[in-house]
Amino acid sequence: MLKVTCALIHKDRKILVAQNRSTSDHPLQWEFPGGKINPNETPEACILREINEELNVHVSVLAKMHTVDYDYGNKVIRLIPFLCKIENGEVQLNDHASVKWLGVDELHELDLAAADRVLLENKQNREILEKYSGKQMNNSG
Repeated sequence: MLKVTCALIHKDRKILVAQNRSTSDHPLQWEFPGGKINPNETPEACILREINEELNVHVSVLAKMHTVDYDYGNKVIRLIPFLCKIENGEVQLNDHASVKWLGVDELHELDLAAADRVLLENKQNREILEKYSGKQMNNSG
């Protein structure tokens, strides 16, 4: 099982989502940015490194969210999500086609990568997002 982290970066009651490039494993789908954990790396260290590499910003972790296992058929991943905030830097696209800031109730409208969609459907994760956004999420999806 491949262990990967992702960041739900929170700012002004919105969450950052990133669109994959057309050449990625999930072409043009939206995702919460992050990546594979290196050997001897903690999930927390991984997410800080990945966000800096992918978006050129430094984040801090606000909360660890509920882990999701997902079978894509060709690979099984354990997605370890973190709610984060930007500490410094301006978002630059080093690994994605584009980014958007959306309210939590708008996230289900995107063509999200399957594991990211399952992450949002998790009740504990919805509660964390609702706490930080100050509003109820749309539970459709």
